[in-house]
Amino acid sequence: MNISLLKNVTRTTNKIALSLSTNGRANVKIVNFVWFEDQPDTLYFSSVKGNAGTLEYDQAQSVAFTSIPNSDMIGNPYIRSQNVTIEHSDKTMTDLLPKYLDSVPNYQKVWDMIGPKLEVFELKLGDVYVDPGLGHEKATLKF
Repeated sequence: MNISLLKNVTRTTNKIALSLSTNGRANVKIVNFVWFEDQPDTLYFSSVKGNAGTLEYDQAQSVAFTSIPNSDMIGNPYIRSQNVTIEHSDKTMTDLLPKYLDSVPNYQKVWDMIGPKLEVFELKLGDVYVDPGLGHEKATLKF
């Protein structure tokens, strides 16, 4: 599978709009994410342990997302998926911190304020639609 388009687009953004449906009620949250080339079917994000969002993640019956293009990116490259499962991760924030620091501006401030309170979640992708921007070929990757 050629993941080069996915790799290129994930370099251009660090936020997703994460849509959840729990007990017939929809909700959308903006979260920072990280992605690793050696696990192309997984996005990682974190949430404060024990908050209402964490419970919502545990109970979500339907999950989808779209990445939020950076405002300085020409053509609005993005990824999205409607075929997503959410689960607690075996990875810790200590495992992911170097990637967060590399891809999310000013993340050190977040880490300094709430780092020990964060727990990691995984978004497992059944497929992902990749739009590298206006004038470029789009693709759907299936995992």
